[in-house]
Amino acid sequence: GGEKHVIGSDLQRRPVIYMCMKNQILPGAQCVDQKVVTMLQAIESMPEGVEKTVHIWDLHGQEFRLNDLNPAPLVGMIQSQDCYFAERLHETIIIGMPRVATALKDVVWPLVPEKTKAKVRFLSEEEAQEHIK
Repeated sequence: GGEKHVIGSDLQRRPVIYMCMKNQILPGAQCVDQKVVTMLQAIESMPEGVEKTVHIWDLHGQEFRLNDLNPAPLVGMIQSQDCYFAERLHETIIIGMPRVATALKDVVWPLVPEKTKAKVRFLSEEEAQEHIK
């Protein structure tokens, strides 16, 4: 998995969690705990009246290894999002999805609840820059 950090907040003061996969060292299965801790940090940083987060997953430059194609860690993340974190998610922006990742998404996407699917945007780098402005 990549690095995941709370990097600030959006104009509505929602915490923004940024995940960069370009310098990925460990397989995703070894990083689920770190992702949950980052989500808990975001929740703790929410000002009064704010209850949702924005996630930016930057997949630009990600290099896939064979063990990255195991859908189990991604399914675990989706299940945790749907359980404890479901109502905390405002939006997930996925930038620059590589073709290999698209195959993994196609396997996992049917398991994603409809309410979560509605909160996910797949954007190119250019589209993300326009969307985030």
